[in-house]
Amino acid sequence: MPDLHITDHTKDRYHALAISSVWELARIRQARALVIGAGALGNEVAKSLAMMGLRTVAVLDRDTVEVANLTRSVFFREEDHGRSKAEVLGMRLRELNPDVGILAIHGDLDEVLGLGLLRRMDIVFSCLDSRAARRSVNRMCQKVGRSWVDGAMENLLGEVAVYVPDEGACYECTLTQTEQQLIADAVSCRGIALRNIALGKVPTTSTMGSIIAGLQVQEGIKLLQGDSENALAGKRLVVNCNVNDFYITQSDRKEDCHGHFRYGKVTELREFATEKTSPREILKHFKQETGEAEGFLQLGREIVVELKCTRCGTSELSGEPMGAVDEDRERCAQCGEIRKLETTHSVSGDEPYAEWPLSRLGIPKLDVLEVQGSQTTLWYEMTGDLDSFPELLQKELSTDTIAVNVA
Repeated sequence: MPDLHITDHTKDRYHALAISSVWELARIRQARALVIGAGALGNEVAKSLAMMGLRTVAVLDRDTVEVANLTRSVFFREEDHGRSKAEVLGMRLRELNPDVGILAIHGDLDEVLGLGLLRRMDIVFSCLDSRAARRSVNRMCQKVGRSWVDGAMENLLGEVAVYVPDEGACYECTLTQTEQQLIADAVSCRGIALRNIALGKVPTTSTMGSIIAGLQVQEGIKLLQGDSENALAGKRLVVNCNVNDFYITQSDRKEDCHGHFRYGKVTELREFATEKTSPREILKHFKQETGEAEGFLQLGREIVVELKCTRCGTSELSGEPMGAVDEDRERCAQCGEIRKLETTHSVSGDEPYAEWPLSRLGIPKLDVLEVQGSQTTLWYEMTGDLDSFPELLQKELSTDTIAVNVA
């Protein structure tokens, strides 16, 4: 039981939280949260988390600020046009509450988010507008056993869903066959062309951003407090502000769903880092540890290792996630022909690219990689990358004393 000290509540930033009967301040102040998407919802979610004084708030987004964002993104300014959304939001969050460790990550979700970082988060918030991105979040969180809260909105309609590993339906369980096919097209080679089609912006309002984001954070804090009984775990809250109707839906869990795969025990290896460790070194370590003659390193993503032009015969060694190869990158610089992509999702150790550092194969820092042998499967974290994330190395906050005003 924390000691209670009389203090001037006007100078205590967290006074209202400390005396709340629904939130436990110590848990909130120790928590780490990841916000994926720094648009309208991401601005509002991150704002609430920062004001609550979480230990760390990480923000990830691949886009840049546009002036058109200003009607619904509270932290952006006209002079931010063209700057990274994640970095601008991170800067403004530090101004809002210097107590909070802020980690800004610019880039595509599948390319920059290592599972080692994700598994160090206590709660994840999805503020995305893409089914394919949500599926990626779902699979990543399932692999390392992390709960996540999803938010979506359009005009005066919105949804909040809470996904807890092994409790009820996951996001992928809720997808129709048509939606699954749309995702498959978007992440396939055909998706290169689809991604270059100009997409219309989803109409949103600042009011709905505040409402949906507020509900997201509220549900996330319930999970942090261990209040699963009152949380939306495995359920979806539909908000129709056209007619002020709120209702809850629930989907059935599909036991054969591809989104349910879970990693086993993760081994943290300080000697492994993406910029200096090769697949061959990881496979060597695996063989020494297990005594198995062969193993396959699973990269966790489809990687382009070479681009070949069938017209002029030129080729280029690559090493980047397939999703990062747009139409311009795919086209041959010599003759303009669309090149053939040679891709892989695993390494046996005999390939020429088995000697490349993992970073050249598009593996993000602090990722967790799976090695499959004939009888054993192990999971290794690139823990040598941890020094690149000082925000994750902060010492835990003292919970011995919580100051509140009792006058």
